[in-house]
Parts: sequence; structure tokens; C-alpha cells
Amino acid sequence: MDNMILIDIETGGFQVEDGILEVGIVVVEKNSIVEVLHIGEAEDEELINEGMGAGYIFIEENDIYRRLFIDILSRYDYPIVAHNASFDRKFLVHYGWMNEEYVVYDSIRALKISHPHLFSYSLGFVVGYFGVKQEHSHTALSDVMALFEVLQKANPQSWIPLFKPLPKKFTSTAKSFIERGMKLQGESEVFHGKHMVFTGTSQFPRILMQEIAVACGSTVGNTVNKKTDFLICGEKVGKSKIIKAIELDVPMYDDDWFIDIVFKDLSLEQVLTENKGNYDGKIVTEANSPYKRLHEFEGKKVNVACLSLRMQSKIVELLVGMDAIISKGSNAKNVDYMIYKDGGDYVMLKEANERNIKPISASVFNRMLLN
Repeated sequence: MDNMILIDIETGGFQVEDGILEVGIVVVEKNSIVEVLHIGEAEDEELINEGMGAGYIFIEENDIYRRLFIDILSRYDYPIVAHNASFDRKFLVHYGWMNEEYVVYDSIRALKISHPHLFSYSLGFVVGYFGVKQEHSHTALSDVMALFEVLQKANPQSWIPLFKPLPKKFTSTAKSFIERGMKLQGESEVFHGKHMVFTGTSQFPRILMQEIAVACGSTVGNTVNKKTDFLICGEKVGKSKIIKAIELDVPMYDDDWFIDIVFKDLSLEQVLTENKGNYDGKIVTEANSPYKRLHEFEGKKVNVACLSLRMQSKIVELLVGMDAIISKGSNAKNVDYMIYKDGGDYVMLKEANERNIKPISASVFNRMLLN
């Protein structure tokens, strides 16, 4: 997408009632910045670089600032792009800064399609992964400029409008599948009462398949457990979900099975009678994994204490496959590497150089695995 209006807002909290503190805007035309605007009113200059709107007064009801924003939209008439766009959109719509019908895209969605093997899609993580330099994170203009740099490097090609999930360049079959899925809510209960989990990559964005499953009456989860009725498998599936499905005797089906039921309006009962599962349980191996083996970690002790539990689990699984020795203790003595969460301010990280430990951010480790 060559033309867009990138935005980022800082708010007083997670609810629209918490108000807007600052807005950053970057207008992109033919992949170049043509206008930059920061909307905000500082009351304490010493705090404004601390992030999260610190040092600014609330501006959501300020008509002058509201008109500035609306003027940008009317002059360029390009779609809005934001990272976690539904959050920004709900504030801007609520306070009348934009119409509910205005086309909005989420850069997280676009990056998930173009780069499906990242550990995280938070702005801080993708900034680190793509090597973008950012001085003041969680400030509106700095964040939106960083997002521009990320998109320039990532160059995502598939953009899905928020609340209008219809890609432009899908095949006719794919378009028909999605168009049908968009119309299903309230009309089809083919998966009523069923609980699904999806794994692997697909010709269709996973988020769309999940939305269609929900529209057909299903609930969708991220982990396989005793409540899971089906595991829907694409390509390059994850090992842990397949193993768990086999262990719990959860039926596994490939994407085509799911697509056929939705697209051809098949009867679930009939399909289940004829087919008790059509996926062969093939899991990711070193040969077909998107992540390469990093030999520098073989036999080395790696501390992962400075990671979130979800990311820690993923990284530990990869490190074990490289024959690394895992340390989860907060006292990082006698370790060779420390992998830490991007943006974290850890005592252990500060002491790493003194202890001759090589620190690696999770985003850089992710890049090492894929490059």
C-alpha cells in the first residue's frame, strides 16, 4: 500500500473514557513521507519523553485539535494505518475525530501475513526485529515514525481493512470463501458448539479463518486441550499442538477440509461420518522448520529469566533443539548468553557485560533464526 495515513495515539488508559493525550500523524504518499503532524499540548516539558502521554494535558474534546485531525483526513483521503488499530480507532470514533466508516488497516495484521514466524508483533518487538532506531518509545510521534520505518523494511503486500476482511489479490475461490464467511454470522451454525484450534500457515490469513469459524458458531482457542473438537492444520504446523492432539485423540483436519465445509456449505455430520480426520500428523522438523539451527548455542548455557512466560516457552523449545543448556534463575552466573525481552530494563541486563555474558534481545534472536 503506497498511500496511507499512519497514526498513533497516547491515552490515559484502556477505556475511551480515559481520554486522549497526544496524537502522532505521518502521511505517506508513494512510500514517502509528505506530512508529519504532532497534536498535543504539553504542561510539563520535562516529562514528555517518558512516554504514555506523560507531561501532556487531555485533548479529546479540543475542537481545534479535532479539526486539525479531520483536515488531514479530508485533504488526503488515504486509509488510516495504525499498530493495534482497533484501539486507536475506538478513541477517535468515540470523540468524533473520525467517522466510523473511515477505512482503517491494522499493521499487526499485515505483518502477521508477511512475516508469520515472529515471536511477537508488538511495536517494540518489530522495531527491534527490523533494526529500527527509536529514541523515545511510547510517545505518539516517535512511535508512528518508527512504524513507518518498520513498514518500509517489512514491505507487507496483503492489507486487510479492519472489520472488512476482504483481501484484494486473493484468487476467485479465496475471495468467494471469504465473502461467504462474511455473510455467515447468524445464518450458519455448521460448527455450533464446537471448539477449534488452528495451527500452521495457510493461503488464507489465520485471523480470517478464525473469524469465519466463530461466524459459523464455533469457539476458537490457541492451545489444544480436552475441550478441543478439531485441530485445523495448515503448512509448517507447530510440533507441540500436533503432539498434544495425538495425545488427547483430537481429530486433525487440513485447511481444505475446513474450507470445503464453509465454501460448499457441507453438512458437518455427514463429513464427520465419512472422514474421521484427514491430517497425517506431520510435525515441524529441523528440515522443514522456518527457524534454522544456530550452532553457536550448542552446549552453551543460556539464561531466559528476562522473558515473558509465553515467549520463554517458545524460545526454550528452540534452544533445547539446539542442545543448549537452559538457565531460568534470576542469578545469571556462569552463563554464556542471556536472551531478554525487548525494551526491558533489567538489573541482570546491566550486569551482563561485567559478567562476560552476551545479551541478545528476543527480536534479534528471532532475526538470527530466520536470516
